[in-house]
Amino acid sequence: MTAIKDYFAVEPILVEQIKTGMPELLEVNTPFTIEAMLESSNNAPSVSVIYFDDRVSETVSNGSSSTIFQQWLVVLCVRDAGAQLQNTNSLRKEADPFIRKLLDTLQGFNPQIPGYRMFKRANSPVRIGNSPGFAFFPFMFEIQAYT
Repeated sequence: MTAIKDYFAVEPILVEQIKTGMPELLEVNTPFTIEAMLESSNNAPSVSVIYFDDRVSETVSNGSSSTIFQQWLVVLCVRDAGAQLQNTNSLRKEADPFIRKLLDTLQGFNPQIPGYRMFKRANSPVRIGNSPGFAFFPFMFEIQAYT
C-alpha cells in the first residue's frame, strides 16, 4: 500500500473528469460547503464538487496508518423557469439526462494517483432541494485512500 502524498490530489482530477465527460455543463465549481454553493448564483446546468468528509476504516501499525474513504459530494444544479413549487416534474425531467451522464462519468472512475483507488457511489447525507425554477441533486462518491 502506497500512502498518499497530497491529501486533496483527487479534486482537480475529479473536476477535469466531469468537465471532459459532461461538456454540456456551463460550469464546474468547487465551493467549500453546500451552503456556500446555495449562496452563490450558479449557472445551470452546472455541477459543484465539494470535499465533504472522511470515513475511517481499518487502522494498522498501532494507529499510525489507516484506510480512509474520502467523501466527495457532487451536486448537479438545473433550472427551468416554468417549474413552480406545485409542479416540479419538469425539473426532474431536465435533470434526468445529466444525472445518468454524471453517474456514468464517475462510478468506477480511477484517477490513477498512487495511494488512491476508484470512485464508488455512496449514500448522500444531503437531500435534493429546490426553489421555484431551480433544483439541486446531490450525489456522494467515496474514494479509498491510504494515509
